[in-house]
Amino acid sequence: MRPILVTGINRSGTTWVGHTLARAPGVALIYEPFSPHHRPGILRTPTPAWFTYVRGDPPPGLAGGVRRMLAFRYSYAAEIRSLRSPRDAGRMARDAARFARWRRAGRRPLIKDPIAVLAAPWLARELGMQVVVTVRHPAAYASSMRRLGWTHDFSGFLAQPGLVDDLVPGLRGDIEAMAARPGDILDQAGLLWNVIHTVIEGYRRDHPDWIFVRHEDLSRAPVAGFRDLAARLGLDFTRELQAYVADTTSPGNPAEAGRGVIHELRRDSAASARTWHTRLTPDEVARVRARTEAVASAFYTDDEWRTAG
Repeated sequence: MRPILVTGINRSGTTWVGHTLARAPGVALIYEPFSPHHRPGILRTPTPAWFTYVRGDPPPGLAGGVRRMLAFRYSYAAEIRSLRSPRDAGRMARDAARFARWRRAGRRPLIKDPIAVLAAPWLARELGMQVVVTVRHPAAYASSMRRLGWTHDFSGFLAQPGLVDDLVPGLRGDIEAMAARPGDILDQAGLLWNVIHTVIEGYRRDHPDWIFVRHEDLSRAPVAGFRDLAARLGLDFTRELQAYVADTTSPGNPAEAGRGVIHELRRDSAASARTWHTRLTPDEVARVRARTEAVASAFYTDDEWRTAG
């Protein structure tokens, strides 16, 4: 009953995959504990950097904090120190009750966290986690980032010791330039996709036991895809879970999330995988491809860059 980590770049379907697998019997979902904004009752160790990189020895207290979290041991003292409002207190009561219930039931923890993608080897090696890595087409990723208006501060990569030199030395110049003078959202998304997927391509080579799934493949055949994921993770793909997948991915659902909505789990999955075809112009697709092609060619063919037109 090894813990499960669902990770990959943000906006690559980790929420969809994590929430769906967490509906399997005996699984409990822990949502993005590596975020700099995570609740300390869940993980008592601070993680101040986006995309925390763990090289060699982890930051002080991180291993113990993660082990405590995976055992569903709630950290009351850390959470109490962070309380600022009645809402915070209510969240503490809810989270502590969930942890206690999951611990008594012997639930299997599933961490859904794209922010942990650079810590995945450590989590697998030291904590025995089974790793699922999601991948998404660069144009779809850039389109999603622009829809939400999300940017990325690349100085955070430079501030983490060893991250650039260990993982993406060939991208140091691009990272330094983007940190000093950020481009528009498409340029930022292209470079962030490059950084994370350069690392993921290394994972595919070095960790053949991990599970890698493309968002597009899962979107086209969600029932078969989730059945395969469940089997590889040792989860029961029950009739109820199959019905949930079919219902939440059917053509009767909207292809797009509403304006400003970050996560919409009830979607026409096949149509949603193609929304970038109309959100981006041909010139914008060409821009994203030019920035990402060196890495993207390991994941996507020429045909998969063609838009509907």
